[in-house]
Amino acid sequence: MPTSFSLPLWAAQVAAATPLPDGRLNTRLERLLIQLAGKPLDAFPQAAPEWHQAKAIYRFLSNNRFSHDDLLAGWRATTTMALSGQDLIYVAHDTSTFSYSSLKQTTGLGYINQFDTGRGIHCHSALALRADGVVLGLLHQHYWVRDELHRSDPRSRMAQDRESVKWQHGLETADRALATVPATTRPRVIHLMDREGDIHEVFVKVLSLGHGAIIRRYRHRAVAEWPLDADQVLRQAPVVGKLKLRLPAGHGRKARTAIVELRSQKMTLTPNSHSERHREPLRLTMVQVREIGVPPEKEEPLDWLLWTTEPARTKKQIMAVVRAYALRWRIEDFHLAWKQGCRVEQLQLETRQRLEKALVLYAGVAVRILHLRDLARREPTAPCTKVLTEEEWQALYAHVHGKTPTAKTPAPTVEQVAKWIGRLGGHLGRKSDGMPGVRTLWRGWRDLTILVAGYRAGRQRPR
Repeated sequence: MPTSFSLPLWAAQVAAATPLPDGRLNTRLERLLIQLAGKPLDAFPQAAPEWHQAKAIYRFLSNNRFSHDDLLAGWRATTTMALSGQDLIYVAHDTSTFSYSSLKQTTGLGYINQFDTGRGIHCHSALALRADGVVLGLLHQHYWVRDELHRSDPRSRMAQDRESVKWQHGLETADRALATVPATTRPRVIHLMDREGDIHEVFVKVLSLGHGAIIRRYRHRAVAEWPLDADQVLRQAPVVGKLKLRLPAGHGRKARTAIVELRSQKMTLTPNSHSERHREPLRLTMVQVREIGVPPEKEEPLDWLLWTTEPARTKKQIMAVVRAYALRWRIEDFHLAWKQGCRVEQLQLETRQRLEKALVLYAGVAVRILHLRDLARREPTAPCTKVLTEEEWQALYAHVHGKTPTAKTPAPTVEQVAKWIGRLGGHLGRKSDGMPGVRTLWRGWRDLTILVAGYRAGRQRPR
């Protein structure tokens, strides 16, 4: 993570860390990041103030002297800066798909899924989080396309198995990034994955790297307590404790409180089918959080099953595992800010290579939006100069208060400017509304750029 998320410093630090073949390209990248981050909702012609600058964006993306992997190296390097001195970090992994079916002339696209002929690009990301959930940055991204439809046949299963390697690639890249941090200040890593990451080889890789993991259970597994499978063993385990769990609103669900019981059981996974005999036994713990009350109508009762390498014998330890896994939603927020906040599926570029470069650039813009949101919640009294320039917060102040700040006006806090930016994006700011979310923040960033331009012009106008 850059040492500052103030727009000019952020852009300069990322550009300086990006290995490009010509210093002039680094300068262009710095300007490009400022333009895109200032107007995340706008297409290139609107993000650039003049047409010749928009043309420069297209020339940058079409330059064959560097690839999207070179741009990724800049994000990875600045994220690695934030790892040193952290005791613990979480790395959330997930995959997203970008649909470009309307781009009939764009070359290099592949099939989106196994059921239709829609065209697009797939990307698997690994997002580094502080122990309190604040987004630090990207450690890994892997882009690919499917050259053929995956039907329900043996060849399809082989193709899907090849794609499952993405989880291991994410683990290996995160480990290489950690290797650049001095051993004395290197944090411990716990990986967070949804059901798709419930793969035997993923557990093996995590343990071989000396990392930890919390992964949502997907499939039934044979264990040493045969003939029972892992789920049956867990159901026979004693209840460790009961509690009221507050479930936030989201995904069409209202906020509510669920009464749940907690179980955990350490087991030895022993693959015993013919196709799995080459796999080694693994010692892991399964945790269950199961709702025992009656859920609201049309809602399924809560029932989480999580595999973990972490201690989970006591009620406190189990809840620590559950709270950690809940941080995995940060990568869902990242995808939301990336796809909708930056409108990357509206890009109109002629090749897959150019699309991937643009996707990488906007991925960093999305991370910056999330960082502001998280910082406002976790470090509300921090100075706003961590995320804004003097001119930006002064323009916000003038807009909100109707007067220009003086030399004696103290810089507002991160929490305050987040509320102001959220207000620009349509956040009402009522007590019941809480802090602004990613949607209002990305809308607010665009209007902030307009405010700053007007503020600058007003100060330069002869009196």
